[in-house]
Amino acid sequence: MAEIIKDHDGTCARCGSRLIYLEWDERFDPHQVQQLWKCLECRNEFVTFRSSEGRSPTGAEIIEPFFTNLVVE
Repeated sequence: MAEIIKDHDGTCARCGSRLIYLEWDERFDPHQVQQLWKCLECRNEFVTFRSSEGRSPTGAEIIEPFFTNLVVE
């Protein structure tokens, strides 16, 4: 299970390596994004939360990439 990190400084929480990458991110609520990071050195996984200062996406903006126009004329 990944640990939750409040203050992320761009390094691995376990070994301090800067060889980390963002595995995924998702909107936790309208104002926060949850991110899962993985370390290439020690394989540690940790979760961070960051504030989203922009406007919240509309429902249409969220589903648009998943659905294509299925109407054939």
